[in-house]
Amino acid sequence: MMILPALCSLAISLFVQKPAEPACKSIALNFSLKAGENYKQRVNDLTFKTKTWEPKSGEAEWTFSLEDADGHDYIYTVNPPLRFNPSQFLGAAYGVTARDSLSRNRESRFLLNKGDYDRFWPFVTNSLWPYSAPRPDKAADEYWNALGKLRTGLLRLKIIKSDVTPDDAIRSAEFLVELVAPSDFRFDPKLTPQLSACPPPAE
Repeated sequence: MMILPALCSLAISLFVQKPAEPACKSIALNFSLKAGENYKQRVNDLTFKTKTWEPKSGEAEWTFSLEDADGHDYIYTVNPPLRFNPSQFLGAAYGVTARDSLSRNRESRFLLNKGDYDRFWPFVTNSLWPYSAPRPDKAADEYWNALGKLRTGLLRLKIIKSDVTPDDAIRSAEFLVELVAPSDFRFDPKLTPQLSACPPPAE
């Protein structure tokens, strides 16, 4: 009978098959900043930036972004709420103290390419200013529906350590940033991308 050899052959072929590779890749950026310093790293045609800003208090703080050559931020658009959101601030903002801000790790979605940015941006502007939208009463729903259909990457920002004065002024901080994206997202090879499990879909 040929059944048994055939089954054995099938079992062997299944056993030696290589496991499927993860469908995503990731890079990691580790850097330290003193108050007033900036950081940027090109990851492909996008650049990760941590920039100094000075609120009315006059104390130097930071914001982070992932920008194209025209300065468009690929994080802000896909991480609601679109107003009064402290998630991209590393320092005192919107009622959050600098000490508290630098004790919180972040996870932020980001857009993968200019085409998605250009297609999605009208939904952002309509949601921000619905009175100017073609259908003001549907602007918010249309934003959420379009957001749910996007492929995005995931940025994880971890606060390794921070030094904040008793009166809530930042002296310095160290960060570890991981960017995870589908395997067709072309990270700069100099950053040695690693195979990575894909993050779960955004809720």
